[in-house]
Amino acid sequence: MTTLSNNQQKEKNYRYLPWIIFGTGILYYCFAYLLRVYPSVMEHHLLSYFNVGEKDFGLITGFYYLGYAPMQLPVGVTVDRIGARRSLILGCIIACCGVFIFANTHHLGIALTGRFMIGIGAAFGYVTALKIASLWLPRKIFATATGFLTGSGMIAAIITDNYLTHLIRVTHFHNVLLFPGYVGIILFILILLFVRQKKNTDGEMHSVSHTASYKILCYQLWKIMKMRQMWLIGLVGALLYLPASVFVDAWAIPFLKTARHFSRTDAAFGASLTLAGWIISSFTAGFLSDYYGTRKIPLVIAALGAATVSSLILFLPIGSHNLMYCLLFALGIFCGPHPLCFSLGKENCPHDISATAVAFTNFVIMVGGMVMQPAVGEFLALLSNSTTSNTNVIYSNMDYSIALSIIPIGLIIAYFATLFIQETFGKQVE
Repeated sequence: MTTLSNNQQKEKNYRYLPWIIFGTGILYYCFAYLLRVYPSVMEHHLLSYFNVGEKDFGLITGFYYLGYAPMQLPVGVTVDRIGARRSLILGCIIACCGVFIFANTHHLGIALTGRFMIGIGAAFGYVTALKIASLWLPRKIFATATGFLTGSGMIAAIITDNYLTHLIRVTHFHNVLLFPGYVGIILFILILLFVRQKKNTDGEMHSVSHTASYKILCYQLWKIMKMRQMWLIGLVGALLYLPASVFVDAWAIPFLKTARHFSRTDAAFGASLTLAGWIISSFTAGFLSDYYGTRKIPLVIAALGAATVSSLILFLPIGSHNLMYCLLFALGIFCGPHPLCFSLGKENCPHDISATAVAFTNFVIMVGGMVMQPAVGEFLALLSNSTTSNTNVIYSNMDYSIALSIIPIGLIIAYFATLFIQETFGKQVE
């Protein structure tokens, strides 16, 4: 009876183990979001701390992406090679070292090195969490897990903005700089305690002979890069992400203040509504995609809906704040199916290189944002006959509408590109 009871307890524990491991992966991805956004809430403090100007603050934020985006491809190969547990440990160590370097120097060059390391460590977050989902969770709910992961990251960004803004007011600024490092240490302990490497049915650690070396994994990556479907999926993902990477992250508040006469507080609230809609839709779109067994239909609806709503936001002379709030929320709702691109990328490649496939998709998406965000700034400067370094220029309503028209144009292109993507119906290729 005791043996039977022990076996039942072990079986019960194992039933919860995959969700505990995936939950730890989600926490690491939320940590990566914290690392990305925390300098933005302390801009003036950082300028004083490092004794630099606005232009150098752009370097502080930009060096994160210099580490994050190019590392997506090697991180994908690494996760497939050494597994999720060791990848998270490695990423957490690099990120924490970067945080402590960044927080304990007044020299800008050393601080940029720290931010670069933070970007490298954060690059392990999304790919590793989805690798955990592909190994430990039922394949039929992979899109649901992807949407939940994406939505959790956005919630973490909102919480980070609010909590750190409060923390700056109640404690010394240097403690705020160190805060992500303390979070990283706690997360490192959680990874050691809870994350396990998947075992096969015969009890051996999950591994397959053709993923035994970096050389072969790099060859698999090269094969992925030659797949037309993967480039189409990455393109659709990059274009569907434009409302976040170009609009919400950079130009939403200036556009709403200048073109729609919002106060800064109201403009920030409007941008938050877009994120709120995105979060809600990410959770539901993944579930509905798994339930109905389709990836393309939600993406087609997303592209058409987002193109329509973004056009209304940019080109209609809307005077009502409430109507604009509704449109901004609807934009987020329509963009929510975006994480399905990762499901398509993973399902178009063999299961054993799923992390490499997800990393390649994320790489294309991130490069799209990195290119398009400054391109809008350059286009605005061209339209107003100014330079991007001129901080006193005021852009007109028409300037913003023309420059940001890249968003609906990109979404229309995404719609047509989606039509050429092969539907996987949630099934993994062999």
